Amino acid sequence: MQSAILAILKEISGAPAEFQILPAGRIDIEGEPPAYCDETSAKNVITAFKARGNDMVIDYEHQTLTDKQAPAAGWIKDLIWKGKDGLWAVVEWTAKAKAYLETREYRYFSPVMYLRAKDRMVNVLINIALTNTPKINNLKPLVAKLEQAETITTKQKETIMIEKLKKMLGLAADASEDTITKAVEDLLNKAKEAAPVAAAYKEVIDALGAKAGTGKEELCKIIASFKAPGDVAVALSQEVAALKMKITAMEQSDLVALALKEGKTSPEELDKWGRNLAASSPEQFRLIVLSRPAGSVIPVDGIVIAKDQTPGALDDTQRKVNQMMGVTDEMYKKYNK
Repeated sequence: MQSAILAILKEISGAPAEFQILPAGRIDIEGEPPAYCDETSAKNVITAFKARGNDMVIDYEHQTLTDKQAPAAGWIKDLIWKGKDGLWAVVEWTAKAKAYLETREYRYFSPVMYLRAKDRMVNVLINIALTNTPKINNLKPLVAKLEQAETITTKQKETIMIEKLKKMLGLAADASEDTITKAVEDLLNKAKEAAPVAAAYKEVIDALGAKAGTGKEELCKIIASFKAPGDVAVALSQEVAALKMKITAMEQSDLVALALKEGKTSPEELDKWGRNLAASSPEQFRLIVLSRPAGSVIPVDGIVIAKDQTPGALDDTQRKVNQMMGVTDEMYKKYNK
């Protein structure tokens, strides 16, 4: 076995209701390498004890381990880890053993433990005996008893694990081994089926720039933030269209104002086709109108001079052109005879 058996001898005073079985930390033993007991190893001892569900016997001279008649000296009701004070036993003595201890006919007790060979940590408490002898003479039965105790402990651990599995899988307390096996297989199959979904989920998480483990609700919020409801989209479209129209009108107005200011067109020309061209094709307007020399107003087609109109006479059209050019009526009449 990958283990070691340890039987130590410790003095006991009277018949106490509680006594220290093992100190915390290093356990020095005459003629043996030291053993060790810490909180973890003590918990292992206590778990194994509680899993059996029975009181642990305190016998005389390790008779329980030698297959002899083995009357009980007392019963360990509980094991307690007291930190730096070590591992303690709560005991109920028989009247006979209590008398032996009070009259000091028995002065020592000997705990027998199962140690891990790799680190000599106490792992299982086999039993405790009242004794006045420092050695156990018959080790062979002791080893057999230890192997039996180890087997029982393993079975107890398996039972505990099975009970935990039932709870985790949501199975009934009386579920059979076949039922447990099938439930585990179903769970594994579901995990395999979910693997592609998990991969896709990770891709979505990465694409959205979300943190790993982000829940469904938070993901929905992130996605919703990228979408605009239909009415909002329509409103935005209308606003954009209105803005474009406003910009076009402003651009048209600027082009027309510039052409008039530089005397490159006339109001009549603008009303006939100039404004429409400035609105529909600003570049064409620049090419046709604004490329003209400054002050060169082109007469509008279709303007007819009245038969009675004499040279140098002023009509409304000529007057408007003169105003744009900064020419007064007097100047026009003087130089345009």
